[in-house]
Amino acid sequence: MRHPIHKEDSETDSAKATTALPHTSIAFEKRCLYCGELNNSINYTCNCKFEDWFKEYRILDIQPLVTPIYRREVIKSFRNYSFTHQQGIAQYKALPFREWYPEHLEPIGMTPLHYLKNLSSLYGARIYIKNEGNNPSGCFKDRETLLALLNTRRRGLRHAVIYSSGNAAASAAILAQKQDIQLITFVAGDTYPEKIEFIREHGSDVIVVGDENTNFETGFRLFARVNAENIFSRSKFDNWSVRNPYRVHGDKTTALEIVKQFSDNPLVCQVPDYIIVPTANGSCLAGIWKGFRELKQLNIISKLPKIVSVGIKGANPVFKAVRRKQTGRPERCDLSLLNTEDANIGSTILAEEGYDSIEAAKAVISSDGIAVEVNSEDIQNTLRDFLQQERQLAGEQAVLPEPASLISIAAIKKIKCIQPENTVVSIITGHGLKAKEMIDQLLSGYPDLQHLVADIIKKKQHDISLGSITKGRRRDVAADFDAVVNVFNELKR
Repeated sequence: MRHPIHKEDSETDSAKATTALPHTSIAFEKRCLYCGELNNSINYTCNCKFEDWFKEYRILDIQPLVTPIYRREVIKSFRNYSFTHQQGIAQYKALPFREWYPEHLEPIGMTPLHYLKNLSSLYGARIYIKNEGNNPSGCFKDRETLLALLNTRRRGLRHAVIYSSGNAAASAAILAQKQDIQLITFVAGDTYPEKIEFIREHGSDVIVVGDENTNFETGFRLFARVNAENIFSRSKFDNWSVRNPYRVHGDKTTALEIVKQFSDNPLVCQVPDYIIVPTANGSCLAGIWKGFRELKQLNIISKLPKIVSVGIKGANPVFKAVRRKQTGRPERCDLSLLNTEDANIGSTILAEEGYDSIEAAKAVISSDGIAVEVNSEDIQNTLRDFLQQERQLAGEQAVLPEPASLISIAAIKKIKCIQPENTVVSIITGHGLKAKEMIDQLLSGYPDLQHLVADIIKKKQHDISLGSITKGRRRDVAADFDAVVNVFNELKR
Protein backbone atom coordinates (compact mmCIF):
# COMPACT_ATOMS: atom_id res chain seq x y z
CA MET A 1 0.00 0.00 0.00
CA ARG A 2 1.36 3.42 -0.92
CA HIS A 3 1.84 6.18 1.61
CA PRO A 4 -0.52 9.15 1.24
CA ILE A 5 0.89 12.58 0.53
CA HIS A 6 1.06 14.50 3.80
CA LYS A 7 1.03 18.23 4.30
CA GLU A 8 4.28 19.80 5.42
CA ASP A 9 3.27 22.49 7.93
CA SER A 10 6.66 23.85 8.84
CA GLU A 11 10.39 23.61 8.41
CA THR A 12 10.53 21.63 11.65
CA ASP A 13 8.09 19.06 10.31
CA SER A 14 10.24 18.78 7.19
CA ALA A 15 13.30 18.08 9.32
CA LYS A 16 11.52 15.27 11.14
CA ALA A 17 10.35 13.73 7.88
CA THR A 18 13.83 13.93 6.40
CA THR A 19 15.53 11.98 9.18
CA ALA A 20 12.75 9.64 10.28
CA LEU A 21 10.50 8.45 7.50
CA PRO A 22 7.15 7.04 8.59
CA HIS A 23 6.59 3.31 8.09
CA THR A 24 10.07 2.58 6.77
CA SER A 25 13.25 1.09 8.20
CA ILE A 26 15.62 3.31 6.20
CA ALA A 27 16.38 6.89 7.23
CA PHE A 28 18.45 9.67 5.69
CA GLU A 29 20.13 12.84 6.92
CA LYS A 30 20.59 16.10 5.04
CA ARG A 31 24.01 17.63 5.77
CA CYS A 32 26.05 20.51 4.42
CA LEU A 33 28.92 19.38 2.21
CA TYR A 34 31.18 22.06 3.70
CA CYS A 35 30.46 22.41 7.43
CA GLY A 36 29.01 18.91 7.85
CA GLU A 37 26.13 20.10 10.02
CA LEU A 38 22.61 18.73 9.80
CA ASN A 39 20.56 21.04 7.61
CA ASN A 40 16.85 20.94 6.86
CA SER A 41 16.38 24.23 5.04
CA ILE A 42 13.41 23.96 2.71
CA ASN A 43 15.21 25.92 -0.02
CA TYR A 44 18.33 23.73 0.24
CA THR A 45 20.72 26.35 1.54
CA CYS A 46 23.33 26.78 4.27
CA ASN A 47 24.85 29.95 5.69
CA CYS A 48 28.26 28.58 6.68
CA LYS A 49 29.94 30.52 3.84
CA PHE A 50 29.24 34.03 2.63
CA GLU A 51 30.76 33.95 -0.85
CA ASP A 52 28.43 34.65 -3.76
CA TRP A 53 29.03 31.27 -5.43
CA PHE A 54 27.76 29.50 -2.34
CA LYS A 55 24.20 30.60 -3.17
CA GLU A 56 24.40 28.89 -6.54
CA TYR A 57 26.16 25.56 -6.02
CA ARG A 58 24.81 22.32 -4.60
CA ILE A 59 25.95 22.45 -0.99
CA LEU A 60 23.82 19.77 0.67
CA ASP A 61 24.08 16.00 0.53
CA ILE A 62 21.63 13.32 1.59
CA GLN A 63 23.33 10.56 3.54
CA PRO A 64 21.75 7.28 4.66
CA LEU A 65 21.98 6.22 8.27
CA VAL A 66 23.91 2.98 7.78
CA THR A 67 22.36 0.55 10.25
CA PRO A 68 22.28 -3.27 10.07
CA ILE A 69 18.71 -2.98 8.78
CA TYR A 70 19.80 -0.54 6.07
CA ARG A 71 22.65 -2.78 4.94
CA ARG A 72 20.43 -5.85 4.82
CA GLU A 73 17.59 -4.14 2.95
CA VAL A 74 19.82 -2.37 0.40
CA ILE A 75 21.95 -5.43 -0.37
CA LYS A 76 18.81 -7.49 -0.83
CA SER A 77 17.30 -4.89 -3.18
CA PHE A 78 20.55 -4.79 -5.17
CA ARG A 79 20.58 -8.56 -5.63
CA ASN A 80 16.90 -8.56 -6.63
CA TYR A 81 17.17 -5.52 -8.91
CA SER A 82 15.25 -6.33 -12.08
CA PHE A 83 15.47 -4.59 -15.44
CA THR A 84 11.77 -5.26 -16.00
CA HIS A 85 10.48 -3.95 -12.67
CA GLN A 86 7.44 -1.67 -12.94
CA GLN A 87 8.97 0.89 -10.56
CA GLY A 88 12.30 1.19 -12.37
CA ILE A 89 15.06 2.67 -10.23
CA ALA A 90 12.67 3.16 -7.31
CA GLN A 91 12.94 -0.56 -6.51
CA TYR A 92 16.42 0.20 -5.07
CA LYS A 93 16.10 0.77 -1.33
CA ALA A 94 19.08 3.15 -1.05
CA LEU A 95 16.94 5.90 -2.62
CA PRO A 96 15.37 8.51 -0.34
CA PHE A 97 11.58 8.59 -0.16
CA ARG A 98 10.91 5.77 -2.59
CA GLU A 99 7.71 5.13 -0.56
CA TRP A 100 6.19 8.10 -2.38
CA TYR A 101 6.63 6.57 -5.83
CA PRO A 102 3.42 7.39 -7.77
CA GLU A 103 1.27 4.70 -9.31
CA HIS A 104 1.12 4.18 -13.08
CA LEU A 105 4.33 6.11 -13.77
CA GLU A 106 6.39 4.93 -16.73
CA PRO A 107 9.51 3.18 -15.37
CA ILE A 108 12.68 5.24 -15.30
CA GLY A 109 16.20 3.85 -15.65
CA MET A 110 16.95 0.19 -16.44
CA THR A 111 18.73 1.37 -19.60
CA PRO A 112 20.70 -1.02 -21.80
CA LEU A 113 24.46 -1.57 -21.81
CA HIS A 114 25.81 -2.29 -25.30
CA TYR A 115 29.22 -3.70 -26.21
CA LEU A 116 30.71 -1.92 -29.22
CA LYS A 117 32.65 -4.75 -30.83
CA ASN A 118 33.81 -2.90 -33.92
CA LEU A 119 34.67 0.39 -32.24
CA SER A 120 36.56 -1.56 -29.59
CA SER A 121 38.87 -2.92 -32.30
CA LEU A 122 39.23 0.51 -33.87
CA TYR A 123 39.89 2.46 -30.64
CA GLY A 124 41.93 -0.16 -28.78
CA ALA A 125 39.82 -0.88 -25.67
CA ARG A 126 36.79 -2.92 -24.63
CA ILE A 127 34.13 -0.24 -25.10
CA TYR A 128 30.59 -0.36 -23.73
CA ILE A 129 27.95 2.35 -23.83
CA LYS A 130 25.29 2.90 -21.18
CA ASN A 131 22.43 4.24 -23.29
CA GLU A 132 20.54 6.80 -21.18
CA GLY A 133 18.68 7.84 -24.31
CA ASN A 134 16.30 4.96 -23.50
CA ASN A 135 14.76 6.89 -20.60
CA PRO A 136 11.18 8.18 -21.14
CA SER A 137 12.29 11.72 -22.12
CA GLY A 138 15.34 10.41 -23.99
CA CYS A 139 17.81 11.67 -21.40
CA PHE A 140 19.55 10.70 -18.11
CA LYS A 141 17.84 13.65 -16.41
CA ASP A 142 14.77 11.47 -15.78
CA ARG A 143 16.68 9.70 -13.00
CA GLU A 144 17.33 13.04 -11.30
CA THR A 145 13.84 14.43 -11.83
CA LEU A 146 12.21 11.37 -10.30
CA LEU A 147 14.07 11.90 -7.03
CA ALA A 148 13.08 15.57 -6.94
CA LEU A 149 9.48 14.49 -7.57
CA LEU A 150 9.53 11.94 -4.73
CA ASN A 151 10.63 14.60 -2.25
CA THR A 152 7.99 17.04 -3.53
CA ARG A 153 5.28 14.42 -3.03
CA ARG A 154 6.62 13.64 0.44
CA ARG A 155 6.33 17.33 1.34
CA GLY A 156 2.76 17.48 0.06
CA LEU A 157 3.57 20.17 -2.51
CA ARG A 158 1.90 20.61 -5.91
CA HIS A 159 4.21 23.22 -7.45
CA ALA A 160 7.86 23.30 -8.57
CA VAL A 161 10.37 25.52 -10.33
CA ILE A 162 13.42 24.57 -12.36
CA TYR A 163 16.20 26.40 -14.17
CA SER A 164 17.50 24.56 -17.20
CA SER A 165 19.08 24.84 -20.64
CA GLY A 166 16.80 22.16 -22.03
CA ASN A 167 17.08 18.48 -21.11
CA ALA A 168 16.39 18.81 -17.37
CA ALA A 169 13.37 21.02 -18.04
CA ALA A 170 12.01 18.66 -20.69
CA SER A 171 12.29 15.76 -18.25
CA ALA A 172 10.73 17.78 -15.44
CA ALA A 173 7.87 18.98 -17.64
CA ILE A 174 6.98 15.42 -18.67
CA LEU A 175 6.96 14.09 -15.09
CA ALA A 176 5.21 17.15 -13.66
CA GLN A 177 2.32 17.01 -16.13
CA LYS A 178 1.78 13.32 -15.37
CA GLN A 179 1.52 14.11 -11.64
CA ASP A 180 -0.57 17.29 -12.05
CA ILE A 181 2.20 19.45 -10.60
CA GLN A 182 2.50 23.02 -11.83
CA LEU A 183 6.03 23.51 -13.15
CA ILE A 184 7.51 26.90 -13.94
CA THR A 185 10.71 26.66 -15.98
CA PHE A 186 13.28 29.46 -16.09
CA VAL A 187 15.60 29.62 -19.12
CA ALA A 188 18.20 32.10 -20.30
CA GLY A 189 17.45 34.38 -23.22
CA ASP A 190 19.97 32.62 -25.47
CA THR A 191 18.08 29.29 -25.22
CA TYR A 192 17.09 27.81 -28.59
CA PRO A 193 13.41 28.56 -29.44
CA GLU A 194 12.90 24.85 -30.28
CA LYS A 195 13.82 23.88 -26.72
CA ILE A 196 11.46 26.47 -25.25
CA GLU A 197 8.60 25.21 -27.39
CA PHE A 198 9.33 21.57 -26.45
CA ILE A 199 9.10 22.48 -22.76
CA ARG A 200 5.87 24.43 -23.27
CA GLU A 201 4.35 21.62 -25.32
CA HIS A 202 4.75 19.37 -22.30
CA GLY A 203 2.73 21.70 -20.10
CA SER A 204 5.37 23.79 -18.32
CA ASP A 205 5.14 27.55 -18.10
CA VAL A 206 8.39 29.16 -19.24
CA ILE A 207 10.01 32.39 -18.04
CA VAL A 208 12.67 33.56 -20.48
CA VAL A 209 15.20 35.67 -18.57
CA GLY A 210 16.87 38.44 -20.56
CA ASP A 211 17.45 38.80 -24.31
CA GLU A 212 19.34 36.64 -26.81
CA ASN A 213 22.64 37.84 -25.29
CA THR A 214 21.77 36.58 -21.80
CA ASN A 215 23.68 33.35 -21.19
CA PHE A 216 22.92 30.42 -18.90
CA GLU A 217 25.08 31.58 -15.99
CA THR A 218 23.66 35.11 -15.94
CA GLY A 219 20.12 33.79 -15.75
CA PHE A 220 20.97 31.14 -13.18
CA ARG A 221 22.63 33.60 -10.81
CA LEU A 222 19.42 35.63 -10.85
CA PHE A 223 17.34 32.49 -10.29
CA ALA A 224 19.61 31.52 -7.37
CA ARG A 225 19.14 34.95 -5.80
CA VAL A 226 15.35 34.59 -5.97
CA ASN A 227 15.67 31.17 -4.33
CA ALA A 228 17.98 32.52 -1.60
CA GLU A 229 15.36 35.19 -0.78
CA ASN A 230 12.84 32.37 -0.13
CA ILE A 231 10.52 33.65 -2.86
CA PHE A 232 9.85 30.12 -4.13
CA SER A 233 9.60 28.37 -0.77
CA ARG A 234 7.20 30.97 0.66
CA SER A 235 4.91 30.26 -2.30
CA LYS A 236 5.16 26.48 -1.64
CA PHE A 237 7.20 25.83 -4.80
CA ASP A 238 9.85 23.13 -4.56
CA ASN A 239 13.15 23.83 -6.34
CA TRP A 240 14.01 21.05 -8.81
CA SER A 241 17.18 22.72 -10.08
CA VAL A 242 20.76 21.58 -9.53
CA ARG A 243 20.78 22.86 -5.93
CA ASN A 244 18.24 20.17 -5.03
CA PRO A 245 20.32 17.54 -3.14
CA TYR A 246 18.06 14.62 -4.07
CA ARG A 247 18.86 14.75 -7.79
CA VAL A 248 22.28 13.07 -7.56
CA HIS A 249 20.66 10.08 -5.86
CA GLY A 250 18.91 9.38 -9.14
CA ASP A 251 22.27 9.44 -10.92
CA LYS A 252 23.78 6.95 -8.49
CA THR A 253 21.44 4.26 -9.83
CA THR A 254 23.44 4.36 -13.08
CA ALA A 255 26.38 2.90 -11.15
CA LEU A 256 24.14 0.22 -9.63
CA GLU A 257 22.90 -0.85 -13.06
CA ILE A 258 26.37 -0.94 -14.60
CA VAL A 259 27.56 -3.29 -11.85
CA LYS A 260 24.49 -5.50 -12.31
CA GLN A 261 25.01 -5.61 -16.08
CA PHE A 262 28.69 -6.50 -15.71
CA SER A 263 28.07 -9.25 -13.17
CA ASP A 264 26.68 -12.65 -14.11
CA ASN A 265 26.83 -13.73 -10.48
CA PRO A 266 25.21 -11.24 -8.01
CA LEU A 267 27.53 -12.53 -5.29
CA VAL A 268 30.69 -11.80 -7.32
CA CYS A 269 30.26 -8.33 -8.77
CA GLN A 270 32.45 -6.86 -11.50
CA VAL A 271 33.38 -3.22 -12.10
CA PRO A 272 34.67 -1.62 -15.33
CA ASP A 273 38.12 -0.06 -15.32
CA TYR A 274 36.91 3.34 -16.56
CA ILE A 275 33.60 5.21 -16.49
CA ILE A 276 33.54 8.18 -18.91
CA VAL A 277 30.92 10.84 -18.20
CA PRO A 278 30.03 13.91 -20.31
CA THR A 279 30.40 16.78 -17.87
CA ALA A 280 29.15 20.35 -17.73
CA ASN A 281 27.42 21.00 -14.43
CA GLY A 282 28.97 17.87 -12.92
CA SER A 283 25.97 16.37 -11.12
CA CYS A 284 25.73 13.24 -13.27
CA LEU A 285 29.38 12.43 -12.64
CA ALA A 286 29.14 13.22 -8.91
CA GLY A 287 26.04 11.03 -8.61
CA ILE A 288 27.57 8.06 -10.45
CA TRP A 289 30.63 8.23 -8.18
CA LYS A 290 28.33 8.36 -5.14
CA GLY A 291 26.69 5.17 -6.39
CA PHE A 292 29.96 3.27 -6.76
CA ARG A 293 31.21 4.46 -3.37
CA GLU A 294 28.02 3.31 -1.63
CA LEU A 295 28.30 -0.12 -3.28
CA LYS A 296 31.90 -0.35 -2.10
CA GLN A 297 30.95 0.63 1.46
CA LEU A 298 28.37 -2.15 1.46
CA ASN A 299 31.03 -4.63 0.22
CA ILE A 300 28.94 -5.31 -2.87
CA ILE A 301 31.96 -4.43 -5.00
CA SER A 302 35.62 -4.81 -4.07
CA LYS A 303 37.14 -2.03 -6.18
CA LEU A 304 36.20 1.34 -7.63
CA PRO A 305 36.48 2.42 -11.27
CA LYS A 306 38.49 5.37 -12.48
CA ILE A 307 36.16 8.26 -13.30
CA VAL A 308 36.80 10.27 -16.46
CA SER A 309 35.24 13.70 -16.88
CA VAL A 310 35.01 14.91 -20.47
CA GLY A 311 33.81 18.28 -21.69
CA ILE A 312 34.09 20.78 -24.52
CA LYS A 313 37.49 22.43 -24.91
CA GLY A 314 37.50 25.79 -23.12
CA ALA A 315 34.09 25.26 -21.50
CA ASN A 316 34.87 22.62 -18.90
CA PRO A 317 35.41 23.91 -15.33
CA VAL A 318 35.90 20.37 -13.99
CA PHE A 319 38.87 19.96 -16.34
CA LYS A 320 40.43 23.13 -14.92
CA ALA A 321 39.74 22.06 -11.34
CA VAL A 322 41.28 18.61 -11.81
CA ARG A 323 44.39 20.01 -13.48
CA ARG A 324 44.86 22.45 -10.61
CA LYS A 325 43.69 19.95 -7.95
CA GLN A 326 41.26 22.62 -6.81
CA THR A 327 38.37 21.22 -4.75
CA GLY A 328 37.81 24.01 -2.26
CA ARG A 329 36.12 26.54 -4.51
CA PRO A 330 34.82 26.67 -8.10
CA GLU A 331 36.83 27.19 -11.26
CA ARG A 332 35.37 29.23 -14.10
CA CYS A 333 35.88 29.27 -17.88
CA ASP A 334 35.88 32.29 -20.18
CA LEU A 335 33.33 31.35 -22.82
CA SER A 336 34.16 34.43 -24.88
CA LEU A 337 37.34 32.59 -25.95
CA LEU A 338 35.41 29.54 -27.14
CA ASN A 339 35.76 28.37 -30.72
CA THR A 340 32.48 28.98 -32.60
CA GLU A 341 32.23 25.43 -33.98
CA ASP A 342 32.87 23.97 -30.53
CA ALA A 343 30.20 26.23 -29.02
CA ASN A 344 27.58 25.22 -31.58
CA ILE A 345 28.13 21.48 -31.47
CA GLY A 346 28.35 21.26 -27.69
CA SER A 347 25.76 23.88 -26.75
CA THR A 348 23.98 21.66 -24.22
CA ILE A 349 27.19 20.83 -22.37
CA LEU A 350 29.05 24.15 -22.27
CA ALA A 351 29.83 25.42 -18.80
CA GLU A 352 31.24 28.70 -17.58
CA GLU A 353 30.99 27.24 -14.10
CA GLY A 354 29.48 23.84 -13.32
CA TYR A 355 27.22 24.09 -10.27
CA ASP A 356 28.25 20.65 -9.04
CA SER A 357 31.79 20.93 -10.37
CA ILE A 358 33.45 20.90 -6.95
CA GLU A 359 31.99 17.48 -6.10
CA ALA A 360 32.68 16.26 -9.64
CA ALA A 361 36.33 17.30 -9.40
CA LYS A 362 36.63 15.51 -6.06
CA ALA A 363 35.24 12.36 -7.67
CA VAL A 364 37.77 12.41 -10.53
CA ILE A 365 40.72 13.07 -8.25
CA SER A 366 39.78 10.59 -5.53
CA SER A 367 39.17 7.83 -8.11
CA ASP A 368 42.61 8.42 -9.64
CA GLY A 369 40.73 9.38 -12.78
CA ILE A 370 41.30 11.82 -15.61
CA ALA A 371 39.74 14.99 -17.01
CA VAL A 372 39.65 15.35 -20.80
CA GLU A 373 38.60 17.99 -23.33
CA VAL A 374 37.39 17.41 -26.89
CA ASN A 375 36.41 19.70 -29.77
CA SER A 376 33.90 19.79 -32.62
CA GLU A 377 36.16 17.84 -34.98
CA ASP A 378 36.49 15.03 -32.41
CA ILE A 379 32.70 14.84 -32.06
CA GLN A 380 32.07 14.84 -35.81
CA ASN A 381 34.60 12.07 -36.40
CA THR A 382 33.18 10.01 -33.54
CA LEU A 383 29.62 10.31 -34.87
CA ARG A 384 30.73 8.94 -38.23
CA ASP A 385 32.83 6.21 -36.62
CA PHE A 386 29.92 5.11 -34.46
CA LEU A 387 27.36 4.97 -37.26
CA GLN A 388 29.75 3.28 -39.70
CA GLN A 389 31.23 0.76 -37.28
CA GLU A 390 28.10 0.00 -35.24
CA ARG A 391 25.49 0.38 -37.96
CA GLN A 392 23.60 -2.78 -37.06
CA LEU A 393 23.30 -1.89 -33.38
CA ALA A 394 22.29 1.69 -34.18
CA GLY A 395 19.60 0.61 -36.62
CA GLU A 396 18.13 -2.33 -34.72
CA GLN A 397 18.16 -0.71 -31.26
CA ALA A 398 17.53 2.90 -32.39
CA VAL A 399 20.75 4.02 -30.70
CA LEU A 400 21.73 7.56 -31.69
CA PRO A 401 23.82 9.52 -29.17
CA GLU A 402 23.18 13.25 -29.19
CA PRO A 403 26.36 15.15 -30.21
CA ALA A 404 27.03 16.40 -26.68
CA SER A 405 27.05 12.84 -25.33
CA LEU A 406 29.30 11.51 -28.10
CA ILE A 407 32.16 13.18 -26.26
CA SER A 408 32.23 10.22 -23.86
CA ILE A 409 33.33 8.01 -26.80
CA ALA A 410 35.53 10.67 -28.40
CA ALA A 411 37.48 10.94 -25.14
CA ILE A 412 38.81 7.39 -25.42
CA LYS A 413 41.34 8.42 -28.08
CA LYS A 414 42.62 11.12 -25.72
CA ILE A 415 43.35 8.80 -22.79
CA LYS A 416 46.81 7.39 -23.36
CA CYS A 417 46.79 5.05 -20.36
CA ILE A 418 43.85 2.94 -21.60
CA GLN A 419 45.03 -0.51 -22.72
CA PRO A 420 43.29 -3.01 -25.08
CA GLU A 421 42.35 -5.25 -22.14
CA ASN A 422 40.72 -2.38 -20.21
CA THR A 423 36.93 -2.19 -19.97
CA VAL A 424 35.47 1.25 -20.58
CA VAL A 425 31.86 2.37 -20.13
CA SER A 426 30.92 5.57 -21.93
CA ILE A 427 27.76 7.20 -20.61
CA ILE A 428 25.47 8.25 -23.48
CA THR A 429 23.49 10.94 -21.69
CA GLY A 430 20.80 11.56 -24.29
CA HIS A 431 19.26 10.60 -27.63
CA GLY A 432 19.90 12.49 -30.86
CA LEU A 433 16.17 12.87 -31.52
CA LYS A 434 16.33 16.42 -30.12
CA ALA A 435 19.37 17.33 -32.25
CA LYS A 436 18.19 16.25 -35.69
CA GLU A 437 19.34 19.33 -37.61
CA MET A 438 22.80 19.37 -36.05
CA ILE A 439 23.36 15.66 -36.70
CA ASP A 440 22.24 16.09 -40.29
CA GLN A 441 24.80 18.90 -40.72
CA LEU A 442 27.56 16.83 -39.15
CA LEU A 443 26.86 14.05 -41.64
CA SER A 444 26.90 16.29 -44.70
CA GLY A 445 28.43 14.34 -47.55
CA TYR A 446 27.43 10.98 -46.06
CA PRO A 447 23.90 10.40 -47.45
CA ASP A 448 23.83 6.73 -46.39
CA LEU A 449 24.42 7.75 -42.76
CA GLN A 450 21.84 10.53 -43.02
CA HIS A 451 19.26 7.95 -44.16
CA LEU A 452 20.22 5.68 -41.27
CA VAL A 453 19.73 8.55 -38.81
CA ALA A 454 16.35 9.41 -40.33
CA ASP A 455 15.21 5.81 -39.83
CA ILE A 456 16.45 5.76 -36.24
CA ILE A 457 14.67 9.01 -35.39
CA LYS A 458 11.43 7.81 -36.97
CA LYS A 459 11.58 4.67 -34.86
CA LYS A 460 12.49 6.55 -31.68
CA GLN A 461 9.73 9.13 -31.99
CA HIS A 462 7.21 6.47 -31.01
CA ASP A 463 8.99 5.99 -27.66
CA ILE A 464 9.35 9.61 -26.52
CA SER A 465 6.48 11.06 -24.49
CA LEU A 466 4.04 13.23 -26.44
CA GLY A 467 3.06 16.75 -25.46
CA SER A 468 0.52 17.96 -22.91
CA ILE A 469 -3.11 18.74 -23.64
CA THR A 470 -2.54 22.23 -22.23
CA LYS A 471 0.43 24.16 -23.59
CA GLY A 472 2.47 26.10 -21.06
CA ARG A 473 2.54 29.88 -21.03
CA ARG A 474 5.61 31.90 -22.05
CA ARG A 475 6.75 35.14 -20.46
CA ASP A 476 9.79 37.15 -21.56
CA VAL A 477 11.28 39.28 -18.81
CA ALA A 478 14.30 41.53 -18.33
CA ALA A 479 17.25 40.08 -16.41
CA ASP A 480 16.24 42.03 -13.32
CA PHE A 481 15.41 40.70 -9.85
CA ASP A 482 12.14 42.58 -9.32
CA ALA A 483 10.96 41.87 -12.86
CA VAL A 484 11.60 38.14 -12.46
CA VAL A 485 9.80 38.02 -9.11
CA ASN A 486 6.82 39.89 -10.56
CA VAL A 487 6.38 37.52 -13.50
CA PHE A 488 6.78 34.49 -11.22
CA ASN A 489 4.01 35.85 -9.00
CA GLU A 490 1.85 36.35 -12.10
CA LEU A 491 2.25 32.74 -13.26
CA LYS A 492 2.02 30.90 -9.95
CA ARG A 493 -1.34 29.47 -8.98
